[in-house]
Order: sequence, then C-alpha cells, then structure tokens
Amino acid sequence: MTTESRSKSETSLPEGMTLRPFAGEYEQLIAIQKSIDPDEGSSVEGWRFRDESWRHDRYFLERYVVVGPEGKTVGWGQVFHMPWQFHPEKYQMSLDVHPEQQRKGIGSALYEHLLAIVRARNGKALRTDTQETRTAALEFLARRGFEEIQRFWESRLDVAAFNVAPFSAADARAEGEGITITTLADELAAHGESEEVLKAIYEMELAAFMDVPFADPATPFHYDEWRKDALESPNGLKDAYFLAKHGERYTGVSNMHKNPEHPGVIYQGFTGVIREFRGKGVAMALKLQTVTYARANGYREIRTGNNTRNRPMLRINEAMGFTKQPVWVEYEKALS
Repeated sequence: MTTESRSKSETSLPEGMTLRPFAGEYEQLIAIQKSIDPDEGSSVEGWRFRDESWRHDRYFLERYVVVGPEGKTVGWGQVFHMPWQFHPEKYQMSLDVHPEQQRKGIGSALYEHLLAIVRARNGKALRTDTQETRTAALEFLARRGFEEIQRFWESRLDVAAFNVAPFSAADARAEGEGITITTLADELAAHGESEEVLKAIYEMELAAFMDVPFADPATPFHYDEWRKDALESPNGLKDAYFLAKHGERYTGVSNMHKNPEHPGVIYQGFTGVIREFRGKGVAMALKLQTVTYARANGYREIRTGNNTRNRPMLRINEAMGFTKQPVWVEYEKALS
C-alpha cells in the first residue's frame, strides 16, 4: 500500500495533540533527540545560530512540532533545501518522535504533512537519514518507498589513548614540503579581520570542499555565509581552526568546534586540502594538531564524520585509531 493511499486513521494525530509551526522550542526538540540518542550533538546555541544564519532568500526551510494536551512537544519535523548540494527540487527531511509517544501515528502525521509541503512545491525527491541500528526507523522509511543512496561513518578517537609515536615523522614530512601550520586565531591576530586574508582562506576551503563526495555535485558556499560561521559561531574555536600554509598561500584546513551539551567532547568539522598539495602529508599534520589541542584543553574524545566513499580521509582516521560507530544511511524517495 503506498503512502498516498493510507487511510485517514493511519495518519491522524492522537486525540488532544496538535501539529503547528515551530515557535522556538529548541530545548524541547533537543530533549526529544537525546531521548532517542543520548549522544546527540545538538545545542540550543548552535541550532539558534544556524536558524538565524539561514538564507531564506536562497533556501527553503519549514519546521513543525506536535504538541500534547499539556503543551509538551512530543515530536517534530522539518523539510529544507540542502545548501551543500543545492537542487531547487530536492529536499531533506528530519523527523523525530519521543520514544514514549511512538507508534501512535504521530510520525506518520508529521511525515504526511511534510511530504505534502514538498509536493506542493513540485519537489522531485525527498531525502532523510538514520542509523542502520534503528530498525523502527528503517521499517518506517521502507514502507514509504525510500531507498538507500549513500552511507556515512561517525568515528571517535579516545584522546588519552592516542599513540603519537607512529606519527613522529609527520610534522617533518609536511615541513619538508614547505608547509607550516597556523590557526584562524593567529591569522586574525596578525592581520585583523582583513578581507583579503579571510577571502584567501575562504577560497582555499571552497576549493577543497568542492571535491567532497555527495550524492549530488557539491554547491559552492557563499563568502558571506562562510565568514559569519567562521567568525561568529557560538561553538566555533578559532584557536582550533587549523590552517596549513605554503609560504603565504593557504593549502589546507581542519577546524573544530565545541558543544556545551557535551563538554568533554570536541567535534571535528571540515578537513580538506587543495588538490596540488594532496599526498604531501598536509592532512595528517593538520589532524595531529587537532589531537594536540584536544589533549591540552582537557577533551576526552574527538568525534568526526565521513562519507564512506571518502577513502583518503577514512584511511587517515583509521590509521590514527578512530573507532567507527553504527553507520548512518541516507535514503531518498523519488516523487516524480
């Protein structure tokens, strides 16, 4: 039976529950996420910053919540364009229901509402993801015609257990190639918020980012968006925003961010090297700096994520001793 033919009773909300637009209930949404996965990495500050930075003039985003009789949020969902691989007719969906309220039709009602929004916009595809260990979510998606398109590993490094000895020659190798390592904090201290310097860093990151494997071709991110995130993100760490240079030319990046919800964990953001400097040990030299920083600042664990097709970066993480977690699987439902 297709989703479109499901009966009203299967997609209606339980009595006393209401579906309405999101109105700033960040804490309640994060509580739902953590009830499903205690290791969920969202924070109120980070989520609010992303929302305030969202370019509604470029990308679509709508978010809804389901509220119970006592005013408590029991589920939420959203659909949005994917800025990192933008296609005007393709959308991403997020959907969570508190475990105590699952199998009551809340997820189905949210899904049907979000699907109707995308169809009204003439969307051609809807994507979402979940971990392969979440069997109920996998069944939910399978019943609605979603098919797997790609996978992502989250990997974690025990900072205290990391053995630096096998990598003792890594810094010398990079130095032999004329590479030095600095940070965004150091560059800002030396140059202030120089647009010339910031644009040079941005252009290097963009060039590296465009080679990241996605289901669709990567979309260039705009300088104004990158600048705001690099300089204003509440969870950003400018002294852990590592940059590789060859002379005055920026050649690689590996940045990190914190999360007040997980004070002992530091998160690896984007690591990338421009094409002509790959294979020279630049990425490894950058990654070793992130471990040194984590140790010096009392973090017990580094967490990162990679597309399973990004073998060069996965090889580095595997060599360093990162441990893979249950894989995340991305699914797509064709709408036409």
